Amino acid sequence: MTPLKQIEALKKTIKYFCSQIGPHDCGWMYTTIDGLKHRIKILRKEIRAQVRRVSKRKK
Repeated sequence: MTPLKQIEALKKTIKYFCSQIGPHDCGWMYTTIDGLKHRIKILRKEIRAQVRRVSKRKK
């Protein structure tokens, strides 16, 4: 799965968890959402690094 598709899937998962949050006993969902957001940041960094490598090769 490409990083962009992974990000798309993670965003859908975050959206799902946000819709399931209730008034109590949902702290683990917030923790999970934070973990998913962190993974998206990592994937975006990987994409930027790939773009830079490709750009350097073309010069």
